[in-house]
Amino acid sequence: MKKIYLIRHCEAEGQPAEAPLTDNGFQQANQLSEFFRDIPIDRIISSPYKRAVQTVEPLAKRMNLEIEKNELLTERVLSSQNLADWLVKLRATFDDFELKFEGGESSSEAKKRIITVMEEVLKSEKLNTVIVTHGNLLSLLLNHYQHQFGFEDWRSLKNPDVFLLKIQDGTVTYERLLMESSDHLSLIKPTIELKDEYLSFYKEWVDSKEDMVPWVIQKDPSDFEEMVQFLKDNEQGHNLREGWVPDSTFWLINQDKRIVGAVNIRHQLTPFLLNRGGHIGYGIRPSERRKGFATKLLSLSIEKAKELGIRKALVVCDEDNTGSFKTIINNGGIPDSDFIEEDGNIVKRFWIEL
Repeated sequence: MKKIYLIRHCEAEGQPAEAPLTDNGFQQANQLSEFFRDIPIDRIISSPYKRAVQTVEPLAKRMNLEIEKNELLTERVLSSQNLADWLVKLRATFDDFELKFEGGESSSEAKKRIITVMEEVLKSEKLNTVIVTHGNLLSLLLNHYQHQFGFEDWRSLKNPDVFLLKIQDGTVTYERLLMESSDHLSLIKPTIELKDEYLSFYKEWVDSKEDMVPWVIQKDPSDFEEMVQFLKDNEQGHNLREGWVPDSTFWLINQDKRIVGAVNIRHQLTPFLLNRGGHIGYGIRPSERRKGFATKLLSLSIEKAKELGIRKALVVCDEDNTGSFKTIINNGGIPDSDFIEEDGNIVKRFWIEL
């Protein structure tokens, strides 16, 4: 199987070609090298911009590999003019790939450049290649393989960021790899200050067409202040539906205040929750899965449950959800009897001593 690691450069001092990495960026470059310590790499190709080359220099030195500089990997130029509303115009180029501003490239033209690099790599005999480029160009390539990857996904990119492309039998798939420590994650109560970020989080769930977990994220956030008030009322036990109990909702955020996941903690158990819902329901947004965040989210949720006076928490998952099964076990879950729903679905039940 051929593997291609796409890297967005580390934190830099600016946008010009000669802008170097910041002090933090150089630390990130060393961390990036460590990230690849146990991953075989045969080839490194980079944008010639200084920030891209410096991003991969520690890795190249450790692996004794040459950095191949390729002009086709330079960042896409939106326009030669200073655009006060450049963000609005950039968004428009994700909707219309032929849209072009004075002195700049269209999305279509920029994408062709990096696809040319990819085609050469795919023909190469090397199995494991690192490509270092810039955020907009990287986004356009990912859009080539998954058309849903758009402007909001570009906005969510980090410095650095790593994506793994796998090519097998002519089929290309990709996944985002963990580059940040789960130690940088924390739980906060819903707040109107993160409205735009939450709407992005919500849209990603809707677009994925996956079940939205926990249940509270299914609530329409179009009246955002009303939604936040609804969650506050639930915590205080105000205006609850008949038979419902108070619950607390928290958002899992990283150091950039990106909402990675959400959890809903029920303060008591009803007969229904005793069998199917448990005390803690949690979910990680689709693009942030398989990075260890679920384990961290449940761990932080257990601490919140303890603060709420819960001494023994029930956590459940469907039998076929092996990821959740492992997450619960990793957080000290002790299996109890299963519950079989009317349709035959088996709910696995676990108790965690707090």
